[in-house]
Amino acid sequence: MNTPVAGKFFSLICAFVFGLFNLATFVIAAEEQIVIDDLTPAQLRDEIEKIQTEFYRVFNLANNDPDLEIVCHDYVPTGSHIKQQACEPQFVIDRRGQNANDTRFSVDTLLDAEGLQNELSAEFAKLTEAMNAHAAENTYFKELNEILGMLRGRLNELSQ
Repeated sequence: MNTPVAGKFFSLICAFVFGLFNLATFVIAAEEQIVIDDLTPAQLRDEIEKIQTEFYRVFNLANNDPDLEIVCHDYVPTGSHIKQQACEPQFVIDRRGQNANDTRFSVDTLLDAEGLQNELSAEFAKLTEAMNAHAAENTYFKELNEILGMLRGRLNELSQ
């Protein structure tokens, strides 16, 4: 099961079902074999970023709704000099901007992340539905999602 990623091929060899987060799973990139168990947290984060970028790229290519497009941007958190990347749907970016403007003109109160998520729950459900539909149609997209799940599961395990 070969799949292209930036001119290389990836395949996923699972010993157990994805839900078990079997950490003996392998991801094969070109001739180099990467064993998830052997990756450090920093290496896991790098792999997650690479796979996540491809995941969003593939979704955006298939997506016809501009509000559901996933947009990634760099930012520097307050009190830090370390650049980070955030990826979020366009509908979140639009609503956050609208909320900031409304707050500035005393028309609305500033929403925190949880308030924004609660207010946009219908849009998030629509995004989930679109991603699930794409995963049902596109094996490559589904595999990217599974790899992301395993990498994030391993990173979470190492963080505890």
